[in-house]
Amino acid sequence: MLHGCGLLPCLRRDKGGEAAAGGRTDARVADEPESSSSSSSSVGKGVGGGAARRFAWAEIESVTAGFSSRVIGQGGFSTVHLACLSSSRLGAVKVQRSSSERLHRAFRQELDVLLSLRHPHIVRLLGYCDEREEGVLVFEYAPNGDLHERLHGRGGRAALPWARRMALAFQVAMALEHLHESRDPAVMHGDVKASNVLLDAGLDAKLCDFGFAHVGFSAALQPASSRQAPAARPVMGSPGYVDPHFLRSGVATKKSDVYSFGVLLLELLTGREAICADTGRRLTDAVGPTLGEGRVADVVDRRLGGDYDTHEAATVAALALRCVGDGPGLRPSMAEVVRELQERTTALMSAAGCKPATKMVS
Repeated sequence: MLHGCGLLPCLRRDKGGEAAAGGRTDARVADEPESSSSSSSSVGKGVGGGAARRFAWAEIESVTAGFSSRVIGQGGFSTVHLACLSSSRLGAVKVQRSSSERLHRAFRQELDVLLSLRHPHIVRLLGYCDEREEGVLVFEYAPNGDLHERLHGRGGRAALPWARRMALAFQVAMALEHLHESRDPAVMHGDVKASNVLLDAGLDAKLCDFGFAHVGFSAALQPASSRQAPAARPVMGSPGYVDPHFLRSGVATKKSDVYSFGVLLLELLTGREAICADTGRRLTDAVGPTLGEGRVADVVDRRLGGDYDTHEAATVAALALRCVGDGPGLRPSMAEVVRELQERTTALMSAAGCKPATKMVS
């Protein structure tokens, strides 16, 4: 999982081996293509951008100041460091902390998927290092953290405006549609959640963390022996977001991503977490019955102060309920989700907050 952070100077080794302050920390550099003057080989030709390149281990050590630069994210088996890729560009370097055959396969799987992806709302892979058993992935840097932090973090931040929430929902939906419908074979993300949606300098979405991604559908993840206990089945996804049908059957499909996206829609609508920290209750259980009765205003995030579009809220609520429906066959496809959001909300792909404040709750 990659987390953005506030822009602070990071350390970089100069040619003499001394630690020096990395150049300007302009948030925009994360989205600017860098001209490659390195002798490292380029791989994975991308659409509409430079290819991801193979880094040498010494380069990874250099851009992270010997892995002493700021840690901006941690996962179960990885650490993410802020890196100075050049005097004008920051990056996020994800380092696998331990090695095993299973982790190496997972690294190669994530790398193979990322090398073939280019989409404005999927985090961009800039490069990788596979010289050692510990795999390294180098990503563009997202200076505004992740959606979970922005929605649920402490610190007295102003509530994320309704128009921005709608734009983020639309952007993530487009990213998933790209994975599901524009790839051959299709890609299932496998872990859609708020903390896997990074926010760039313009607060636009960048879907990240493809460690659970699967290529082709359906992906039968259930062990061959039906006598194995459910607890022995491979784990995919995160609590509160995991498709109950997958937990029962062990078969992951595109509709598993749709379910997780539905939970994300509920988070954007209500401002509540997927799992209540105090009670352990799932968000779908907490608000589903109320939304099913049509009482949308009762669950809309109170921090918005009534500053939201009632028609859009009703659309999002109804769409979310369809996405988290128990039967996968009744859930919409991501193409249908994108179309409905596009037709029934005013969200735009590249900007939010551009519509006039109309039809607001009084």
